[in-house]
Amino acid sequence: MSQTGSDDLHARYLELRGEVTRHNRAYYEQDAPNIPDDQYDALARELRQLETAHPEWATDLPDEVSPVQTVGGAPSSAFLPVPHPTPMTSLDNVFDDAELRDWREKLARSLNLPPDYDDFTFTGELKIDGLSVNLYYLDGQLQWAATRGNGRVGEIVTAQVLTIPEIPQQLEGLQGELEVRGEVYLSRADFAAFNAQAEELGTPLLKNPRNGAAGALRQKDPEVTRTRHLKVILYALGKRDGVPAQSQWEVLGWLRERGFPTSRYSEQLRGLEGAVDYHARMVAARADFEFDADGTVLKLDSLRLQEEAGLTSRAPRWAIAYKFPVEEVETVLESITVNVGRTGKLAPLAHLSPRLIEGSTVSKATLHNEDYIRDMDLRIGDTVRVRKSGGVIPQIMGVVLEKRPANAPPYEFPAHCPDCGHEVVRAEGDANTYCPNPACPSQSFERLRYFVSRGAMDVRGIGEKLTLQVLESGLVKDAADLYTLNAEQLAGLERGGDKKAQNILAQLEDSKTKPLWRLINALGMNHVGQRNAQALARAFGTLDALLAATPEQIEAVPGLGGVIAQSVSATLADPNMRGLLQRLQEAGFAPQAEEVTRTGELAGLNFVITGTLSRPRDDLKNQLEAAGGRVTGSVTKKTSYLIAGEEAGSKLARAEELGVAVLDEAGLAALLVEKGLS
Repeated sequence: MSQTGSDDLHARYLELRGEVTRHNRAYYEQDAPNIPDDQYDALARELRQLETAHPEWATDLPDEVSPVQTVGGAPSSAFLPVPHPTPMTSLDNVFDDAELRDWREKLARSLNLPPDYDDFTFTGELKIDGLSVNLYYLDGQLQWAATRGNGRVGEIVTAQVLTIPEIPQQLEGLQGELEVRGEVYLSRADFAAFNAQAEELGTPLLKNPRNGAAGALRQKDPEVTRTRHLKVILYALGKRDGVPAQSQWEVLGWLRERGFPTSRYSEQLRGLEGAVDYHARMVAARADFEFDADGTVLKLDSLRLQEEAGLTSRAPRWAIAYKFPVEEVETVLESITVNVGRTGKLAPLAHLSPRLIEGSTVSKATLHNEDYIRDMDLRIGDTVRVRKSGGVIPQIMGVVLEKRPANAPPYEFPAHCPDCGHEVVRAEGDANTYCPNPACPSQSFERLRYFVSRGAMDVRGIGEKLTLQVLESGLVKDAADLYTLNAEQLAGLERGGDKKAQNILAQLEDSKTKPLWRLINALGMNHVGQRNAQALARAFGTLDALLAATPEQIEAVPGLGGVIAQSVSATLADPNMRGLLQRLQEAGFAPQAEEVTRTGELAGLNFVITGTLSRPRDDLKNQLEAAGGRVTGSVTKKTSYLIAGEEAGSKLARAEELGVAVLDEAGLAALLVEKGLS
């Protein structure tokens, strides 16, 4: 190779090294990846190939370590650092069956076996796209939970991890040190629910479930973490004193027996053929997973052979990540339409030239809001890159600028409602744009359709076509009008009939006495979906109590904040909403009252229980909650009292640090007497 060619190659190496370093920081330290995984994998692979060909380049910068020779990122300064008793390594990747075969041959050689040896037993697991954690136990008692960090030092996130209810804090009969490792994740359902509410609030969307899980785990306030409903899958041990397992499969069985959540997708496999078959089946099933996964992990099953095979500087030789194929296609953005929802929110939708992606035809993709379109600089006629997020949801990844039509103008978001023509509005700090016209036909249709939907009043038999019919016929203008319909009117509609009419009337009658939360949800208030409707119903019990509530009382409901409280209060005070509710009550609406929670002598007080007490913790927890108190798992500034038994440990130290009042059992008894509870 000429000197010029070598110089060019070295310049490319330095460019790659800087680029991969930046992407590592964005992914591991900022929880904000800025390129797709497959693009990062390609860059990292090219960098490794250059270092293999020129190993001296990897060590010619004495103050820096090559980004492909390290694990994770630097621990956050916002959390206390903690060294892992045994390092948390990363995994090397393969991308096809041939590369998997090469890895199997390297594994055989590391064990001094013939390269074609294939009498291995593997454990197959899914590579969940979340955040790695390490749970450290000493003599069976959880001491701390930490992120992976740089593999040697992580950051303590114990309070945040303990918002996941499945984490055991005590393991009976266990002595010595134990590290339990796994992946914290945000389910696809909870990710979708978070983004649906964020869209309504006009707050930033989560980019993907991993971003949501990582951000939640790094919240300083564990109560904020709790609202994300994180889950965890545990799959490995570091230190394992007293664990009798001889294989990875036995490790998974031991974890299940001890109450740790494990994956139902793990399997024991025989040889390369079994591993290839497992991976192919997981690729086919990936759309049905409850979490995002970007591949499978294949591990040599025998723990003895794992130790014999050993590690490289960053990854075990006895395990490999077999990445799922990422299919990204180019297609043309043919048009953008804007729909109007029940709250008046304008929702842009991309219409694409149909393309087959991972087994199904994609012709549409959600564009979220005006800022999303502007930030991506989408223009009609653009060639765009599309993939399925998590193998499920179509998503535009970017524009192929070199294929942009000449003189394609920037997209102009509508200044007027595309349905009624009313001027649209967008509040400062809100990403969403709204049509404020309450008589907008699209809003009327969407509000009525939402009112009868399964997650609201659940009136079977009234679908989109019938909703459109009753509106266009003038029989119905709002939800209350549904309860004035008679059998003759319904039977006279297209595709009606006496039997269908009677069924619908029976469904409407039944809906009058459904639980209160359904009515609250059915009203279609901004920022109030099923979860917030249930919280409001539990907090106030009856519709009259909710209507009488102040914004401050609504804001005090767990999970609701000032923005939601002001919106709910203003909507319920609106004369049009009051009129609708009055007409519903006149029609016989009497929703089931909810048992009010967080009211009583201890209402507004937050308790944490720790240490060994003379009575079961659950008994005490039930007593406090029955009197309106709230019992949480971690001490924060919002904690009113720490109830501390013997061997209270770190929670006692945290309470003293924050100035939280500490009660022993005698002090608790005195408090209960003072409150008239004993």
